[in-house]
Amino acid sequence: MQRNLIILLLLSVIITGIVSCSHDNKGMAVPNDASVAVLINTKTLTSKVSWQEIQQNEWFRNLYSRQNDSLGKQILDDPANSGIDITGDLAFFIKKEGRGGYMAFEGGVQNATAFEAFATKINKGGRVSKDGDVNILNTSHRSLVAWTNNRFIYIMDVPSPPIRPTDPIEGSSFTTDSLQKFAVELFDLPRKNNLLNDDRFVSLMKETGDIHYWVNAEQYYGSLSGYLSLISGLSVLFEGNAYGTAINFENGKIAFKSRAFYNTKLKEMLKQYAEGKVSETTINRIPSKNVVAVFAMKYPPAALKDLIKLAGVDGFVNGFLGREGSSIDEFVKANKGDVLLSVSDFEIKPQELTITDEDGNQQTIKQDDMPSANVLFATSVNDKPAFDKLINILQSRVQDFGPLASNVHFQLSNDWFAASNSPEQVNAFLKGGGTNQFPFASRISGHAFGGYINLQEVLKRVGPAFSDSNTKAALDASINMWQDIFMTSTGEKDDSYTGEAEINLVDKNTNSLKQLNKYLDAIQKIVHPINNQYNVRVPFSDPVTANLAALETVLHP
Repeated sequence: MQRNLIILLLLSVIITGIVSCSHDNKGMAVPNDASVAVLINTKTLTSKVSWQEIQQNEWFRNLYSRQNDSLGKQILDDPANSGIDITGDLAFFIKKEGRGGYMAFEGGVQNATAFEAFATKINKGGRVSKDGDVNILNTSHRSLVAWTNNRFIYIMDVPSPPIRPTDPIEGSSFTTDSLQKFAVELFDLPRKNNLLNDDRFVSLMKETGDIHYWVNAEQYYGSLSGYLSLISGLSVLFEGNAYGTAINFENGKIAFKSRAFYNTKLKEMLKQYAEGKVSETTINRIPSKNVVAVFAMKYPPAALKDLIKLAGVDGFVNGFLGREGSSIDEFVKANKGDVLLSVSDFEIKPQELTITDEDGNQQTIKQDDMPSANVLFATSVNDKPAFDKLINILQSRVQDFGPLASNVHFQLSNDWFAASNSPEQVNAFLKGGGTNQFPFASRISGHAFGGYINLQEVLKRVGPAFSDSNTKAALDASINMWQDIFMTSTGEKDDSYTGEAEINLVDKNTNSLKQLNKYLDAIQKIVHPINNQYNVRVPFSDPVTANLAALETVLHP
C-alpha cells in the first residue's frame, strides 16, 4: 500500500503540475546549481487535460480498483485531499552534493492537517519530529518529507556510483540526518542562490511552455571530472554553460523551444563567424523520393579548428592526423562546411548477412523481417587535393571498422564527398541536378541545422512485419497519432543560441496533450494483458542517469 500511495502522490504532482514560473512562485526554492530541474505550468496543463478526463483512463480505473484504503480513494477522487496545493507551484530537481547527491519534490501545502495525515498514512504512522518550524517525517533510511504550514519538500538520496573501482564509497550517499539538513536549508534558500532568479533561467521562462526543462552543464561536468580531468581545457565546453527547453502542448503538435547559454570564451569564438545556412538545393539532391529522415548542417570549418584549440585537444588531434600526413589546417582547407545525412527507402524484408570468422571463412546467414534502408552521408569539398589526403586516411583505416565497412561505398568529386551503403545513391548524388522537390526541404533549410523524421512512413513500413493482433493494434494506434518531426536552429536571441522542434500529430484540431492522454490509454489497453511488469534492469555508469534510475523503485512498484 505504501508504494501505491507514493505512486498516487507522484501522479498528482506530475499530472496536475510540478511548477510554473509564469505565475506566483514566491517561496519556491530550486538551487541554481541543480544539475537538472523540471518545471511545469499547472494552470495551462489542467486547462488542456482535466483530472476528470484522466479518471476515464483504463490504467486509472485499474489503480482505483486496487485501492483498499479510504484515503487512497479520496485522493484519487480529488488530489487536493492530500493537502497539497495542486493549483500552486511544485518543483522537481536533482542536485549534486559533494561526492553524492539528492533529489527533491517541493510545493505548496493547502491544508497542513490533511498533508500530515497523508504523509503519516503512507508511512504507516511514522513519528513526526520538529526542526524549528519545519515538520520532519522519515520515509526510509535515505528519504524524508519536510513541511511547514504552507510548503513541503520530499527529499531522497541519489548516490553517485564510483567513477573508478578504487574510489571510496563513503560520502557518496546520505542518511536522513544529512537530508534533513538539506531540506531545512531549502526552506530558507537565499535569493541569490535560487535558480528562479538566474537571468538565464528567467530568459528561458520568456518562452511560452507548459513544461520548462533545465540542465546545468557545469554541474554535469563536475560529475564527470574524474574521466575528463586529464584534459584540462575540456572544461570550457561545460563551465558556465546551461541548456533549457520550453515544451508546449498545442493543437496538433508538441512544440519545443530550446536555449543554450555559453560561457564568455565560447561566445567570443562563435561571434567571429557568421551563421551558415543549409541550402534547399542540397537537400533536394537526395536521390530518392522515399525519404524517412534527413539531418543537414552548415558550419564554418575554421570554427571547428578554434573549438579544438579552445578545448586544448589540438595537440592530440594534430598528432593523430600528422601520423597520417595531414593536420587540422588541412581539414579546414579541405571542407566547405555543408553536411548531409539521409535515410531513405526504409522497409522490412528478408536479408542475407555474410559473416567472416577469425580464419577468414565466410558464412551467409538468412534472416527474415530485418530493417533495410539506404543511408547517405555527404559533405561539401572546398579543396579537392586536401580532401584527397583525408580520403587516404579513411582508406587506410577501413579495416578498423571491420564488417561494417564492407558495405560502404564512397566517392569524391570536385564539389562533394559522398558515402552510402548504396553505390547508386553515391553516383546519383554526385551527379547532381536532382529534380526532387521535397515538401520538408523549405522547412529545414535556411538554418545552420535542420532535421526531419517521417514517423508516419516508418510506422507504415514496419507494420507488415508483424502478424500479432496486439502489435498490429498498437501500430494502428500509433499511425493514427504520429506524423513527423521537424528540428531547426534559429540563431542568437537574448544572449543565447536558440533552436526549435515540433512533433506533429495526424489530428491537427485537438490539443496534443488531450490526444496523448487518449493515446496512452489506448496503448495501455492493448499492452496491459501482455506485460504488466517493469523488469528492465540497466547498469548505470553515467551519474545523471544513475540519479534518475533511483526513481525506478518508486515509479514502478
